[in-house]
Amino acid sequence: MFGEPWKNGFTLNAFVKHEIHHRGQLTILMRQAGLPLPGVYGPAKEEWATMGMEAPVV
Repeated sequence: MFGEPWKNGFTLNAFVKHEIHHRGQLTILMRQAGLPLPGVYGPAKEEWATMGMEAPVV
């Protein structure tokens, strides 16, 4: 990767962290724009209210 010999596990780890970073960016930008967030890995914070439940505190 990038002209260097990366091990497979390191490359996978870099890609996963990169995807997590961009998912976080997209979440923030959608909230700022007032758009509904999709629950990709479970319900989004805003979706808990539509189900009549409180969002869990992390």
